[in-house]
Amino acid sequence: MQSRKRTWKKAETIHGESLNAASFLYAMQKKGFESLNALTEEAVLSFFLSEENALIKSCSYKKNIRAVFKAGIAWKERECRKVICYLPLLREKRKNIQYLTKKEVQKIRDTLDNPLSGLSRRDKAIGMLLLHTGLRGCDIAALEMDSINWTGEKIWIIQQKTEIPLELPLMPIVGNAIYDYVTTERPDSNHRFLFLSEPKPFTPLASRSIGSIVTKILRVVGIRQDKGSRKGTHIFRHHLASSLMGNGIPQPVISRTLGHTSPDSLEPYLKADFVHLKECALSIEKFPVAEEVFVL
Repeated sequence: MQSRKRTWKKAETIHGESLNAASFLYAMQKKGFESLNALTEEAVLSFFLSEENALIKSCSYKKNIRAVFKAGIAWKERECRKVICYLPLLREKRKNIQYLTKKEVQKIRDTLDNPLSGLSRRDKAIGMLLLHTGLRGCDIAALEMDSINWTGEKIWIIQQKTEIPLELPLMPIVGNAIYDYVTTERPDSNHRFLFLSEPKPFTPLASRSIGSIVTKILRVVGIRQDKGSRKGTHIFRHHLASSLMGNGIPQPVISRTLGHTSPDSLEPYLKADFVHLKECALSIEKFPVAEEVFVL
């Protein structure tokens, strides 16, 4: 719990890290080690790599173990630092993340603005929130009527993932969409949650329902219908982050906007920052390239 207070981690995260660390310690115990001080680098590495040097445990597994021993430095500094030093340097493998193109974003905007699109006002409001705030689907589902400060033009939530408060500006385009839904379409209900199901008994939406609404929006827009195309709510969050980066917004500001607790959480989005990535490109003028390379 002390570690949780210092890092703002949820209890579930602490629990997962503890389980991985317990598995590691149990494996070391089975090898005959009775104390952290007795551990050898070879023994620690054997937990992650086979004799053929094949990866046994993932990078995230190693991160969880490291988090526990880092928290334990205050308890046994020398022993915990020793174990951390023995942990292997593993690179986290990430697939190329699909992103929304400018044309796709424009089509989504046009559809959300179109009164004849066939989308309900609820779905349009959710689409506007996703596109302009980057909120997670679970946080949109958890929005309450009191989450919207109309006079202060703010959105205030407790993030479901981190349990950390987040305040965002209520953009007019988003506020208007929410207002239209609340005043003309939202069922007359005492539920404190903002978004409710359309059929009776008008229950609050679950997180998975937000994903289904995204699928519906993309189907109406007519994009990302191929097999394997990325359709989840996170693609909007990724779009907002990469757009802010491309416009030169400082990374700490972007992290605060997205509600990140760690600066490292922004790294996956850097790969789609094409504006600044192009600045790192090297000219090939001085390298011999066959003419066939440029033939279409």
